[in-house]
Amino acid sequence: MAPKAKILIIDDDPEFVEAIMNLLTAQNYEAVSAKNSSEGREKVRLESPDLILLDLMMESHDAGFLLAKDLKADPVYKKIPVLMLTAVGTVTGYKFSMEQDGYWMKTDDFIEKPVTPEVLLGRIEKALGK
Repeated sequence: MAPKAKILIIDDDPEFVEAIMNLLTAQNYEAVSAKNSSEGREKVRLESPDLILLDLMMESHDAGFLLAKDLKADPVYKKIPVLMLTAVGTVTGYKFSMEQDGYWMKTDDFIEKPVTPEVLLGRIEKALGK
């Protein structure tokens, strides 16, 4: 059986990446990862993912936002769905939402960590149009 889609996880938390990769491969997705925004940018170019799961805070507090903005401004990559995942709300108390912040976030969806496997898989399927 061929994989459903290729998903790139860009996150600096190795335990989170491992857990999400295991979840995705168990659901027959092809999963690849990058540990920061520069490696993520290179993996987007090399891997041509169908969807990107992107952490907000990596090597800087806004690394995920900047990468999403760059990808969405690039005619080659702008159609790749980007799901922003972050625990910033838990840490800072500030809650992002697509309704209030989507116009400047340049992501296709925003998911607060921690996220249940069911919610994450549902949002992935929605982003992939399934």
